[in-house]
Parts: sequence; structure tokens; C-alpha cells
Amino acid sequence: GIGSRLELQHFRWRWFPAGLKTVRIDIDPTEMVRLKPEVGVVTDAALGTRALIAALEKRISRRADRSGEFIAYSQDAAKALTSVQPQESYLKVIREVLPRDGFFVEEINQVGFTARMAFPVYAPRQYVTCGYQDNLGFGFNTALGVKVAKPDQCVVSVSGDGGFMFGVQELATAVQQGINVVSIVFNNSAYGNVRRDQQQHYGNRLLGADLHNPDFVALAESFGCIGLKATNPAALKTALEKAFAADAPVVIEVPVPTGSDSSPWPFIHPAPPTAH
Repeated sequence: GIGSRLELQHFRWRWFPAGLKTVRIDIDPTEMVRLKPEVGVVTDAALGTRALIAALEKRISRRADRSGEFIAYSQDAAKALTSVQPQESYLKVIREVLPRDGFFVEEINQVGFTARMAFPVYAPRQYVTCGYQDNLGFGFNTALGVKVAKPDQCVVSVSGDGGFMFGVQELATAVQQGINVVSIVFNNSAYGNVRRDQQQHYGNRLLGADLHNPDFVALAESFGCIGLKATNPAALKTALEKAFAADAPVVIEVPVPTGSDSSPWPFIHPAPPTAH
């Protein structure tokens, strides 16, 4: 891993071969303690990579160009991810409307999880994530900061209803300070992951997973924001176009029937690959 946290989510994959050896380049020496690599190199990722290439040039022959192979893998992955609905369809619309230099801010929710695999990004630092800290309330609040730092770029955040309510009062800040973020709230009236876990692992005994929410459109308008509602991907496209044209704080509520989201977890913890 080069400049990678080698996240535990992925290192818990059960089908990793026994005795897998890891080499890690990271500027933070404390990261070498977690998921200890066989070889750890503490350095800047760019400097370390250049030095590694220079050293290997003398020892190995150049491989054939594999660009076509990687493009095919990417296309296969994109095709497979179309099964994660409705999240993938909503993400496709957001990517279509958001300018290439715009910023996408996600947090822990069904769309946010899927975005980590299914949302194309065209430049560094334009996909802003809480990573696998997965803290509720990150999305909208962080998007405010992104917009302050990049006032001339479009900024959109995607939150679940539960996460958005952690910082909903900052709609007042957005209006007072003219921070024109577009916030999409996917409202499934639940903490979706908690609810799914309780259904799958605790005999459908639900506790604290279902939510009673406000009318998010009316709530946004009560703060002085623009409130919109979109009930399908096509409607979200229209709402996003209006939101970016308005150049004002906007909340778009997307109602999603409780429990209807496809789980993205088969892609986060995939099954073992089939033998060829």
C-alpha cells in the first residue's frame, strides 16, 4: 500500500491467501503499528514511489501495457454495481449534473457507502469522505466548510435522514453566511445499517432503528433555504439543476421506502473469486 491506510474493512476479507505479505509506504510511523506490514517504509508517498521505481528499473524488465486490462476491470465493476439500487441510479444522476470541478461530500448512509465504489471522480480532493470512521453528521457540516474554502465551485452533500439531523441547525449558518451548499437527504425513515443488522442478526428485533422525521422541505424553508423533493432519479436531476442554478442553500429530500435499498456490503466484503 502506498499512501493508503490499508483499511480494516478490506483487510477483513476472508479470502485473502494465507501468508499474504504486505509492503507499506506511509509518512506516519504510527500507522506501521496497525496492520503491521512485513516491510514498512516511512517516507512521503511520492518520494518513496520514485525511489522504488528507480531501484526496480535495474532489477526487472518492463511489463506490457495493461491499460486495456484495467479499463475492462473498471467496466466490469461498473456493470456489477448497477445491481445496487436505487443508490447507483441516484449517484449516476448526481455525477451527470455536478460539474467536473465540483465537490462531492458523503457520509455514512446507503448512498454514501455505494458512492465509495460507484461515483466517478475526475481530480484529486474532489471526493470528500469521512472514510471508515463512519461518523453520522459529517456530510452536510463538512460540505459547509468545503464551500467556504471553494466558493466558486459547486458543492453537494449526500446524507441519510438520521445523519442530516445531527447538524440540521447549521442550515441557519448556511443562510446567515450565504454558504450555498446543495444538501441531498435520502430519507428512508431509519438508521439503515442498524436496521439491516438487527433484521439479519437479531431475529428482526428492532430497537432504535426506525426514525420519525420532519418534513425536510418545510424544515429547509423555515430556515430560509430552498426546499425541494425528488421521488426518483429523473426528478433528482431536475432538482439538482434548479439547485445549482439558484446559487443558494438548498435541501433536496429524496424519500426512499424503508428497507428498500440494496445492500452494498457484497461489494465491501466480496465473496471469494471463482477459479478460472
